[in-house]
Amino acid sequence: MLTNGTWQEPVSLELHRIGEFRTIRSSLEALDCLLTDWPAEEDRFYRDALMICRAAVDGKSTPELARDAFIVAAHESCIYMKLGYFIPDFVIEPPKAAF
Repeated sequence: MLTNGTWQEPVSLELHRIGEFRTIRSSLEALDCLLTDWPAEEDRFYRDALMICRAAVDGKSTPELARDAFIVAAHESCIYMKLGYFIPDFVIEPPKAAF
């Protein structure tokens, strides 16, 4: 069963030009972005996101898991995402001052 796997919160990415964002609202849109518009190297995080988004579109995974995998792939590829779309677990905190 194919589903678009709509996300509760979209993810906006700056893919090719500074200041131009593409907003992804579903697992199906994320899969399309990964396959046709991904500006970075296809590393293991990309491949994981591709597999999980495909599974979500096929109804074999959840939209939430697909969104999380997509965010991780973008983060690991240093693709800028608008603030407010990060899940706190994925935010890398800067080191605290030693003094």
